Amino acid sequence: MTTRREAHKREARSARIGETRALSLDSYSFNFSVSTAERVRAYGGPPAHVLRLRAMEDEQERYYCDLSERYEALWLAAAAGSIDEQGREVRQTLLNAEGRDRLGELQRARRLFRERRDEELERCEAFNRGWLRHLDLDYSGCARLGARMQVFNEVFPIEADLPIDPKSGEYMWMGKPWQPLEPPSRHELLERYPLR
Repeated sequence: MTTRREAHKREARSARIGETRALSLDSYSFNFSVSTAERVRAYGGPPAHVLRLRAMEDEQERYYCDLSERYEALWLAAAAGSIDEQGREVRQTLLNAEGRDRLGELQRARRLFRERRDEELERCEAFNRGWLRHLDLDYSGCARLGARMQVFNEVFPIEADLPIDPKSGEYMWMGKPWQPLEPPSRHELLERYPLR
């Protein structure tokens, strides 16, 4: 049986061996070879095209996160009755400590009752007006994302040194034809974030 001290020494020794091997330019005993030039290149970190690809993926993820937050915020604004006929969100100035406009809510309830309108139907109509206005006027930043994707599509194949298929003349990425990134269309956004 080993003692705790011996186990600790063994772990420290294996960690030192791992560190020295990782920083060493000596040959590894694997079933493949890694040249000295490849090892030196690996010390510089990931290649620029990989960093650029990751940054573009992060940009797309941020875009969809922001869009999801706005989608939910408009739904809450529609529930509060703070979307006007043009689809603009109306900010109330008479908010209480909870952030609610009691007078506005009361006036909205009276108007719906007078006009004999369904509250849920009114909420959906207001949300749809606001959401379509948000997409049509590109408050989401789709054009900005598209411009970034266009620059990425121009630079990435050359920077990544993608091979060209001699038959089709297309760039190849991991054995398949490379597909340039495209910003989402209005139709794709409405599929992902539908009207209510």
